[in-house]
Amino acid sequence: MTYDVKIERKLLNALFDIKGSIEEVKSHLKKHIKSIPIKPNSCISQGNLKILYVGPNHWILMAPITDEQHLVSTLRPYDCPASISIVLISDTMTFFYIHGPNAFDIMSIASPLNLNKDSFTSETATFSEIFGLKALILRHGDGYQFAVDQSFGNMVSDYLDLALAD
Repeated sequence: MTYDVKIERKLLNALFDIKGSIEEVKSHLKKHIKSIPIKPNSCISQGNLKILYVGPNHWILMAPITDEQHLVSTLRPYDCPASISIVLISDTMTFFYIHGPNAFDIMSIASPLNLNKDSFTSETATFSEIFGLKALILRHGDGYQFAVDQSFGNMVSDYLDLALAD
């Protein structure tokens, strides 16, 4: 079967792993981030930023890599209260974007998660599996984006090529 999809690999996004109680995280970020999601496995957008709630007291902030230095200076991961943790993790994950009419079909091959648009909306973000590897998955326009540990980027790229093969 031939799939009508476009797959793009993006090596870097600005990523920050944020942990702590919601009150303390909100207090530290309030000058720079208007709100953070509080519903599990959800995300919100604020301009170029996406804030993902991926676990109890655990968020990931995503932005274009060009915003990384600005975010480091505003989020101050080196100077945050001891009760919270903000860690720059931009270089740890490789992102893939899958778009097109058959994006859902390719994601169904890659992941056991129900990614149907009715249950996995544009406000959903979660960790699950892609080809058996831990992956961060979220909607992106008419398709999906996911990130895996950068050391598996080439392997996942090969697997996606195999999924598209006739």
